[in-house]
Amino acid sequence: MKKRNPYYVTGIAGLIINLLLYFVLFFTVDPYFASIVTAFFPVWIIILVVGYRKEHPRR
Repeated sequence: MKKRNPYYVTGIAGLIINLLLYFVLFFTVDPYFASIVTAFFPVWIIILVVGYRKEHPRR
């Protein structure tokens, strides 16, 4: 059995990269342009939920 859940790794990495990209675009380019990136936040949260469901399945 694996010790790391690949969904958790992907979800956390995606959230961190997305958050960093959001702040960089917000302060360097334009706040309205940075709002494009916010559409991907639910994707990373869904991946984290899928990882939780894979790790803790219902019986």
